[in-house]
Amino acid sequence: MNDAVMLSVYPADKIILTCDKCGMHVQYDKAAMLEAGGDRGLPDLRLEIARRKGCTKVGSIYAYDTCRITYANILPEKNAYQQAKGG
Repeated sequence: MNDAVMLSVYPADKIILTCDKCGMHVQYDKAAMLEAGGDRGLPDLRLEIARRKGCTKVGSIYAYDTCRITYANILPEKNAYQQAKGG
């Protein structure tokens, strides 16, 4: 069973991805992406986009040298440390 968060539940109309490592910045229309490729898991989708945009770090075996593309217009959930600190 796949527990990935899907594109259909993305909380914005525009999908914005950025990479602080290489400076990549891309934006897509959520409805157009759903129509063109169907519903997909967000973790795999971000890496697919990076790969198609020419990122050579996708799939790197070196932990310090991996692709760092992230969804820029959704806030990450607080991690356990932040919650414990009251942040």
